[in-house]
Amino acid sequence: MRIFHFSSAAAALLVAMTGCGDGKTHPKTTEVTGSVTLDGKALAEGEVSFVVPGEAPALIPIKDGTFKGKAFAGKNRVELRATKTLPKPANALPTDEAPKMNLIPDKYNVQSKLEANVTAGGQNSFNFEASSK
Repeated sequence: MRIFHFSSAAAALLVAMTGCGDGKTHPKTTEVTGSVTLDGKALAEGEVSFVVPGEAPALIPIKDGTFKGKAFAGKNRVELRATKTLPKPANALPTDEAPKMNLIPDKYNVQSKLEANVTAGGQNSFNFEASSK
């Protein structure tokens, strides 16, 4: 009987020491706002991603050239995306999705060097300019 009580107490202590979750310390999220232009014009629709290594990207919609959402505090790599739906090919099945074309070059998304230093509690307004060339 003592072994059972000791094991239960040890298990409870272990849970209390490790806590719940994944054990990682996550940065604080804070509000970010800004604008995105493509070839000098406000980007009608798209998405801006704020990426901190080891965290899920903060995906924020762009509408009429502006965005507003939450991102992790700290140094973020920024990715810009916008797609245009193309007509389905003649041989496409009714269940096939229409193909999409990326309007923004890879140098602004998968190969992006854009950065934003998001500060906790600070004013975080960013303006990004992209070129289709």
